[in-house]
Amino acid sequence: MFTKIKSRRGETIVEVMISVIVLVVGVLAAVQLLITSGVQNEISRERVIATNLAREGIEAVRNIRDTNWLRFGGEKRLCWNNADFDSTITCEDSNSDGVPNKVIEHGQLYIAKFNSNYRWELEKITNPLDLSDGINLDDEEYRLRVDTNVGEDELFNHISAGVGIDDSIYFRELKIEYMDDTATALALAPNEKANVIRITSRVEWADRGRLVEVALTAILTDHLGRKNHY
Repeated sequence: MFTKIKSRRGETIVEVMISVIVLVVGVLAAVQLLITSGVQNEISRERVIATNLAREGIEAVRNIRDTNWLRFGGEKRLCWNNADFDSTITCEDSNSDGVPNKVIEHGQLYIAKFNSNYRWELEKITNPLDLSDGINLDDEEYRLRVDTNVGEDELFNHISAGVGIDDSIYFRELKIEYMDDTATALALAPNEKANVIRITSRVEWADRGRLVEVALTAILTDHLGRKNHY
């Protein structure tokens, strides 16, 4: 008696095809996951850098205030908000109203530059930063650049383009306002005699076709922190 053996060749081919499809789907999913993870890591890295740059803007103004404390000694109360960065300048009360010769201005937009003397200074900018309509010449004033001549570290600064100077994707704007005792921005100048300022440090950049922003604020006072003296 003979037993008829059925062929399983057709079934084997189907099984192999199904296995290949499952394998391909799994590989594509893994690749997509790696791509998504890489993009998210890059987005996180950009945000961390932007946050640190915004924080640096605030610290630059704080450093200027602290430097004024050291420069002008007994005139701290009068000169804590001095904005004249010439080392030969003295903060003298040449005006009868008690306002220093040159002060950080109320409601003014600035960029914070680290100069060749290793000191922070503020430069006034007229037009606000706005990348929503694309990058124009006004926005370029706010762009941070990286000096690759100093080594591998990324050192961001508002410097002119040139050899070894690379544009970064980041733009930083500082806005400084004088405050009253209830932390409300004063409406009119001259309010430089107020002893409280609010710093808003804002960093914008374009990320894969969308505009991203990080903004930090901080309050600084003169060395005594007393009520306004205007």
